[in-house]
Amino acid sequence: MKNRQALLTAKQLTISHAGKTQAVIDGVDFDIQQGEIITILGPSGVGKSTLLSTLSGLHAPEKGQVELLGKPIAQQKSEMAFMFQSAVLLPWLDISENVAFGQNFKNQPKQNEAEIQTRVNNALKRVKLEHIPHAKPNTLSGGMAQRVALARALAKSPRLLLLDEPFSALDELNRAQLQRLLVDLVQSQEIGAAVMITHDIDEALLISDRIFFLSGQPANISQIWSLMQNHPRDIWENEFSMIRNDILKLLHQHQAKMLENI
Repeated sequence: MKNRQALLTAKQLTISHAGKTQAVIDGVDFDIQQGEIITILGPSGVGKSTLLSTLSGLHAPEKGQVELLGKPIAQQKSEMAFMFQSAVLLPWLDISENVAFGQNFKNQPKQNEAEIQTRVNNALKRVKLEHIPHAKPNTLSGGMAQRVALARALAKSPRLLLLDEPFSALDELNRAQLQRLLVDLVQSQEIGAAVMITHDIDEALLISDRIFFLSGQPANISQIWSLMQNHPRDIWENEFSMIRNDILKLLHQHQAKMLENI
């Protein structure tokens, strides 16, 4: 891996749910570098979304800390953006207004209306929706709605983009296009780095610089794969097949343990 600037650091995170005595995640420790796409794989219910929520500062860890650019994550909200499985668009606003939403919040850099509109226009152009800025969300397909959500994140020029299964409900063509766009945005440094939860092993192989596998009770990162191959990738090459088999083996092992405990 190229020598890159460390962007986000998670230090010995222990994470619990409110009112629960047993930790969901314990001892998670990693750095994310500038220019990386990290995907997080693991069994359902293991704590992937909880970890992502903690990285965003929405969930406070019981122990440990998360830092972005060397500062506590709570102080760096303006440097982050989030994408969910659903686009979460405001139905009374048009596309352009949805992309602009949040730009003038208190924790954002001060901008005038012209500066905000320039950001919005550039973001819409990047996701190829500049021709329908005044369309309403209820007229959009699922793929188009997720393009708007990505444009809204991109308009913030985030140093870190966090994504919780954002392409899982899309058809194959839209998913492939948005996967490629995400890679392009990080490689062009329009987004500093990205961390994405996915259940799709092939998606992880297609876009990741590193894959983190989260497993155990409490969960930890039990395996990391580094992928050096250039984009676009042929994920049916032997090296990718070996990683795919390793991931499937770990998932089967987890399932077997769960069945033993029933």
